Amino acid sequence: MQQALRRLGALVFLATSLTILCAVAAPGARAGDPAREVVGLFVQSCLKYVEDPQDLRAWIDSVPQLRKLPASQAKDFLEGRRGDVWSASNDAGLFALAVFGDDTCTVMAQFANAAEVSQVFSEYLQRKKLPIDKVGDQTKFTRGIDQREETYRSSEGSLLYEVVVLTSKSPRAEVQAVLTTRPNR
Repeated sequence: MQQALRRLGALVFLATSLTILCAVAAPGARAGDPAREVVGLFVQSCLKYVEDPQDLRAWIDSVPQLRKLPASQAKDFLEGRRGDVWSASNDAGLFALAVFGDDTCTVMAQFANAAEVSQVFSEYLQRKKLPIDKVGDQTKFTRGIDQREETYRSSEGSLLYEVVVLTSKSPRAEVQAVLTTRPNR
């Protein structure tokens, strides 16, 4: 009986977590839409708080669906850099949010349609009329895997920054979408 109650409690917790996480995603996002999920998480975290890393961390702490990964798992995402990583996985797929020691912020999706990620992000920029200009768009092949890198730069604000949208159509890519904010270099 106790085991059944624990299972029921775990199922209720899981269902509640997924419902709340879907609410955190981009407005209008459908459950199971990885492109909207990854862009939604990115704009609500990295992009929204690009000028204030302390507010970003406070936001992360306020979202119970973001689960901080132990250092042993985070190191795979950090690639030798200092920082923290949170899992944001839900019914739409596997997602992660990483904040590096230099306040670079990245959201990753294991699987997401490359063209849809670019389109959803572009539509978001147009809808919000953000002072961000596209300054680069190139496709290259690394270890036989296609990678499209779109680079944007802010043109206003107290902190000028870049947004890099890296996508891949290849099912062999470790992640198919990586969206990053970082200071202009």
